[in-house]
Amino acid sequence: MGVSLAAGELLGPIFGSITYGIYLVTFGIAMHRLLTTADTGEWKRRSQIKWVMVAVSCVLFVNGTLNITVAIITIFHAFVVYRGPGGPEHVFTHSSSWQTLTKSFNVPFQSLLGDAILIYRCWYLWNRNIFIVALPLLIWFANVAVAIRFLILLGQAAQGLIISTSVRPWVQAFWVMTICINIMTTSLIVLRIWMVERQNKSLGISENRPRSTLGRAMRNIIESGAIYTCASIFTLVTEALESNLTYPASGIEIHSVGITFNLILIRAARNIQQSAHPTVSVGFTQPRTMTSRVDTNDIFAMSRIGKESDYNADRGPEAL
Repeated sequence: MGVSLAAGELLGPIFGSITYGIYLVTFGIAMHRLLTTADTGEWKRRSQIKWVMVAVSCVLFVNGTLNITVAIITIFHAFVVYRGPGGPEHVFTHSSSWQTLTKSFNVPFQSLLGDAILIYRCWYLWNRNIFIVALPLLIWFANVAVAIRFLILLGQAAQGLIISTSVRPWVQAFWVMTICINIMTTSLIVLRIWMVERQNKSLGISENRPRSTLGRAMRNIIESGAIYTCASIFTLVTEALESNLTYPASGIEIHSVGITFNLILIRAARNIQQSAHPTVSVGFTQPRTMTSRVDTNDIFAMSRIGKESDYNADRGPEAL
């Protein structure tokens, strides 16, 4: 049995609120990890704080909060305030409504920002090799154009439905490309960590523990990335089926981006705390054998693999 438009719109904030609650918890823990030291819990000095990651975390938080707030306002207006003809569906089908356009902007913006961070991490991890991320980057720019086109068509549509005939192909294209970017970048990051871990073992410099820091980092990336990928696939399926379940799917997906981002921060920090060694040795086979040491006090230590040229023996790797 199909889900009505009113039911789909009502389920959106319900599922969105559940995932938003999970997101709030992970956001608080992640910000604590970014702004305080792991050992003492004291505030970090300004020079020690990764301001780029703090800024991204805050933007994701503001955008996700705006989405759930506008969704609740829309539901209240449709079911409580509006008493005109057409009932709640009249409110939901007005594309000129600022609520509809705002919510439709929030979701792709959140996904595009999350994808950009994934591409950046992949690029940095592969020694800033632009050719490695060339294809994901091109798809990302194409996705930006698709999102813009989707918003323009939504504003011009007679009915502001993201499953309308004119808008649906662009929405589906957006989610297909989002899934492709996520799978490609996650696979490249995991491949890079696996290559270094394997080379460490061949050089006999891997950690003497059943599961090394790099191994835990690889599992962290896979498990956290799976949350975002599964949410995107669910959204794509509901769009392809032309189901009104796309509204709760979007409510889940927008917060899954922030949850994934925060989980990587939290679990990376936890792995660093559990490490019995102050540094992780990373070996590379080049014209001569080199060993790069990665500062495990850096919450993004995994992003330093292969960064031999930027390492300073006295100060450790530069802050991300």
